[in-house]
Amino acid sequence: MERDMTDATPTFAIVGAVNHGKSSVVSTLAENDQVRISSQPGETVECQRFALHDLFVFYDTPGFQNAIEALAELAPAAQAAQAADPLALFREFIARHRGDDAFEAERLLFQPVVGGAGIIYVVDGSEPLLEIHAAEMEILRLTGQPRLAIINRTSADDHVQDWKRRLGLHFNAVREFNAHHATFADRLELLETLAGIEQSWKPKLTRAVAVFRDEWDRRLGECAEIIVELLADALTHREVADVDSRLAGEKLKERFVAALTDRETRSHRAIIKLFGHSRVQAEAGGQQLFDSELFSADTWRAFGLDERQLVAAGAISGAAAGVLFDLATIGHSIGIPTAVGAGAGAITAFVVGKRRPELKLNARWLPGGLRLGGRALSVGPYPALNFPWILLDRALGTFAYVINRAHARRDEATIQGARMQATMEAAGLSSTRWGDTPRRHCERIFALIRRGKMRGEERRDLRELIRARLAEVSAAKLAAALD
Repeated sequence: MERDMTDATPTFAIVGAVNHGKSSVVSTLAENDQVRISSQPGETVECQRFALHDLFVFYDTPGFQNAIEALAELAPAAQAAQAADPLALFREFIARHRGDDAFEAERLLFQPVVGGAGIIYVVDGSEPLLEIHAAEMEILRLTGQPRLAIINRTSADDHVQDWKRRLGLHFNAVREFNAHHATFADRLELLETLAGIEQSWKPKLTRAVAVFRDEWDRRLGECAEIIVELLADALTHREVADVDSRLAGEKLKERFVAALTDRETRSHRAIIKLFGHSRVQAEAGGQQLFDSELFSADTWRAFGLDERQLVAAGAISGAAAGVLFDLATIGHSIGIPTAVGAGAGAITAFVVGKRRPELKLNARWLPGGLRLGGRALSVGPYPALNFPWILLDRALGTFAYVINRAHARRDEATIQGARMQATMEAAGLSSTRWGDTPRRHCERIFALIRRGKMRGEERRDLRELIRARLAEVSAAKLAAALD
């Protein structure tokens, strides 16, 4: 017996022709990249249930097997019974063909429908509409259940208008939905459409949309915190070794680079996991998400501030150092270090520009000492003014990639750094496109981080600045540009 849809969790059976993208739609809607998807026809051989919290349920069903023959059996029965109880006809069909291999797929895909599920019919708008598709549509109309048709194109061939004309005769609503490029906004729009085709489901699906929005906001906040933690660690990291150890000199520099590269990779991995993309790889020592490493010349050319902005950043950084000196001397320096620091910072930024400064070795005495009297070599923290902005750009690029990558995709991911930066630049989302006020605010916080002076207030400010930028990236349509 079918369920009372007023009280039941909204449930949908994803149905359609073999290999038209049903599983891809389920994977994208459920944000689950573990759904089995194959280019081989008929790979889905049973109904798979996917529950999204307690909000709604999707069933991924096998493709129609013998739709024309099934319609020949169901249509006369529907006419004879005048469809007094449409689902009773389908229950009888299931019982009648139990053990019948010829209609096994139909029996399986009818099961959630007779249980009260609404129907999402997926077609490939790149394929021509055939007689078998017309039979499928008529069968689904005979169920009397709420029905939404999704046109999911898988290639450049375009038969969408033909599909729209025919689908409009059989379904409550018809929507185009590219399962491989759908964004968060696209998924919400589809849920809102589903809420409109069955009045009894509207309150729960409207609540689902609100829950999803809240969940998205929470993830933006967590992502901002991941990036803040990366910046706080990377701008203060130091590698130290005994001056007479074998790890001196160039090897110590290599260890410093490896440590920061690993820290960035772990942050990118955390962002990827936060948005449910287990198949996107960002492994230290293995395949990198970006095509260029953090300390490569290509990375430093592509990402971060431009020369003019770096001069301004140098002035802020130098002034911040002077202010800290003034405070330490309780103002006895009469502000001279502030002015000198600002000028020196600006000149350094102008000379270095977008080049990556060489890592420097420092000989130092450590409190308590290491072996041999406490003399040690150290590398870091890395003082390059562009460094935090490069880290920030690459983290925002990782975020942009994963939120615009549908969970239905199964290809491997490598971000082309220069192309990513050009895309973000064109959309007004790169670090060079930040407004002067938030950029200066960030620079002041970066200067505090470098000196170990960032307090909780500054950390919250930085998190909110980054979160606002993440929200802007989230609202942009970048899927095609990042593909």
